Amino acid sequence: MSDPSQSATSTRDGAASDPPREFVPGLLLIGSGRREAGKTELACRILRRFAARFPLVGVKVTPIDPEGGEGGPIFEGPFRLSEEDGRIPGKDTSRLLAAGARRVLWLRVRRPELRAGLRALREKIGPGALVVAESSSLRALVDPDLFLMLQRPGPRQPKPAAGALAGFADRLVGFDGAGFDLDLAALDIAGGRWQLREPASAIVLAGGRSRRLGIDKSTLTIDGVRLIERVVGALRPHVREVLIGAADPARPELAGARTVVDRQPGLGPLMGLASCLAVSRSDRNLVAACDLPEIPAVLIERLLEEALCAEVSVPREADGNLEPLLAVYRRRLLPDIEHLLERGERRIRPLYSAHRVAYVELRALGLPALPNLNTPQDLAAFIAGRNGGPGRG
Repeated sequence: MSDPSQSATSTRDGAASDPPREFVPGLLLIGSGRREAGKTELACRILRRFAARFPLVGVKVTPIDPEGGEGGPIFEGPFRLSEEDGRIPGKDTSRLLAAGARRVLWLRVRRPELRAGLRALREKIGPGALVVAESSSLRALVDPDLFLMLQRPGPRQPKPAAGALAGFADRLVGFDGAGFDLDLAALDIAGGRWQLREPASAIVLAGGRSRRLGIDKSTLTIDGVRLIERVVGALRPHVREVLIGAADPARPELAGARTVVDRQPGLGPLMGLASCLAVSRSDRNLVAACDLPEIPAVLIERLLEEALCAEVSVPREADGNLEPLLAVYRRRLLPDIEHLLERGERRIRPLYSAHRVAYVELRALGLPALPNLNTPQDLAAFIAGRNGGPGRG
């Protein structure tokens, strides 16, 4: 974990009443929706995979509700922070040490004092550490490199806050009591940051009304191919699934893609993004509007790579113009997108001010401005350019 004084903060745009979430590079957080969901087992497997190459710190956080509940012995003050020695075999913290953690810290904290306990924990760990921490509650206070949220079917009731925190998960991980549906080979550490290199999903937003063009953009054909099929064809080699965000439930299905209807029509691309993120299987989501006739593969690859350590990656043209409808958005953004929608926002760009954004310069990739077919003039210029005319670019 880095020094708290040097960490960035992430706030929900315009929500002054919400406490800021601190960005904590080097932190992999494991939470769960119910007790005995396998957090320690997953933490141990991750430690065993990386401990030979990296000095890792294990952390267990046990919040204690004011009315009692789990938490171990009673203690004075707001929290107790101890460095574990592994003397008691079978104890969760002893298991973390046995799995290869160089140090293991246990924070027992009264829930209202969680932020104070977090400050003490970060000071104890020190800057620059790679940490594997068991905690759901910390996710409300921090933005880690990765948050893995375990799901285990069974009769036990989920924890009260589990539903809200699940939206912040980079990956919902199933556990059947023996194994996880997460391939640990997809986990990586690079530049002091945890990364999840699982395949991405593609989201093609096709819910616009195309007022300026006068017809449904997705039905346009170029070289005999519908525009939406061109977009899907450009994205498909880079992703594991394709979602089509649509405002109209009667939109025809596209072979090899799944249509996701906006939960509430008429609320613009932000609603389309939220509706698709809610059902996406992936941490990274490559979003494209259906009016982009040419999407260079080199740009797709760079956007996906940059999103491993950012929350958004977006192209920037030479004049500074951004293309928010050809960008990668992490699944963890869903709760903050929902918050923007509740405030009446319909655009995607206001999301950027509160999150870590990687800007991919088109000029550095040797690419011109990206063509968009918003008007009849745009369409005519694009076709003229393909036929040897001046075109755009």
